Amino acid sequence: MEIYAGLEPEAKQLVHEHSEVVARLPLTFLVFTLVDIRKWSSLFQPEQRYFRALFEQLSAFDNPQFESVFGDLSHFEVKVGCERARAADPMTARAELENSLRSKGAYAEWRSRIDAIFEKLEPLLDARLYAPSDLGPRLVVMIYGQGVAIERETLWKRFREAAVRVPLSLGAAQTTAPFLAELFTGLPPSAAANAAPTLFQALAWSKGYSPLDSWIIEAGDGLHALCEQKAREINGAPGVTGVSYDRLRAYRERLSDAIYSKVTSANLAGPLELEAWLETLDAKPQEGFTLHSAPVVLDFVRDILVLGGNGSLIINNSFVEWSSVRALERAHPRVLVARFGVRDKLKPFSSLLLFSKPRSSDVIPMMEDPLGSFVDVELLSYYIWLKSSLALPYKGQTMYVLAAEGVDEVMVVPPGGPATASEPKETAKPPVSEPASLSDVAATMAEWLGTRFAHSPGKPLATLLA
Repeated sequence: MEIYAGLEPEAKQLVHEHSEVVARLPLTFLVFTLVDIRKWSSLFQPEQRYFRALFEQLSAFDNPQFESVFGDLSHFEVKVGCERARAADPMTARAELENSLRSKGAYAEWRSRIDAIFEKLEPLLDARLYAPSDLGPRLVVMIYGQGVAIERETLWKRFREAAVRVPLSLGAAQTTAPFLAELFTGLPPSAAANAAPTLFQALAWSKGYSPLDSWIIEAGDGLHALCEQKAREINGAPGVTGVSYDRLRAYRERLSDAIYSKVTSANLAGPLELEAWLETLDAKPQEGFTLHSAPVVLDFVRDILVLGGNGSLIINNSFVEWSSVRALERAHPRVLVARFGVRDKLKPFSSLLLFSKPRSSDVIPMMEDPLGSFVDVELLSYYIWLKSSLALPYKGQTMYVLAAEGVDEVMVVPPGGPATASEPKETAKPPVSEPASLSDVAATMAEWLGTRFAHSPGKPLATLLA
């Protein structure tokens, strides 16, 4: 195998700097790592730091330490007959190794040995990666868009043990536009809000946040529209990375057509070959589809829709959940807003085949499913919380806010609130009894992040900041 084949210059340089340890690594670990770093420019800065720390840690091991971490995998590779790959590049080598492991029924055992390696590596890498300055305050907001059929008895049930219930006095903020405007500018609809920046702009100005430090991922585009409006009014940038499922409609259709053509071609051997082809599919959304059109963001969107594999291409709320989880894992934003919407009613399985082209006589009209959407987003929002609350740099550093447009309460998991992999039990009574305004919630989020809305009447809720 040509170890440098297909690697971008920065990735080649990293491998070259650590060539001694690279030569010692078990083949499967090396090949899969090279595949991960081959497109260095498509990695977010936290990912690049991670791989630099990984190679530095591996190079720091003495012989007994290296054997302790990699010995079992090396012996396993000998046992199952993994030979030095003769493929021309790491991508081809990975495909050959995966096929070999699966054909020998050894893939699950190999996966467990890889997991055991990272259980040993992760504490060492965390110590290298996260200085106190990297563990500052974070904010994750999850919003149920208008039209989702809210069932008040079960709303946010999975969060009730961890969260504080805050009753709201909504005033005129009963619908989407005024609700979002007050929550993210701190000014109620009755105020003259033309000059009011959004939370994302305030953070960019006062704390130096880059657009990649703040993310909006939504099924619709209500929050995108607000950020664009404020950028025009203030004659500045939105200050945020935004990804909208609705705004990506043309791009999603283009991807579906390309994949359908490949699936129906006569030269596709099977799902593994399709997966390999998808990784080489060079189709990115056009600039302007996102609020921040950096190349790394366009690559991120492409990977979510092409390689997500969990319905992101066809179900808006799956797109929101998976994009949010991957953004938290990969980009480590300090602020993330996930805004769910109403999905279409699922069709019979035969017409849900991802890239099918049904006859016009077979087309079933699209219908919205408000109740099914509520059931989905209750679980999907819990997944976002669970995935981030157990991982650095979010563990113990993050305030989670759950809101539903037009609903007169929010749930807040305060910083340092409990994080558990089991479903929480219900609590008794809410600690916050007096109704707050959305401006108060906005002021609380801003205060937690170390900034303020200059003209907001909102007052930070001390209970949530204690």
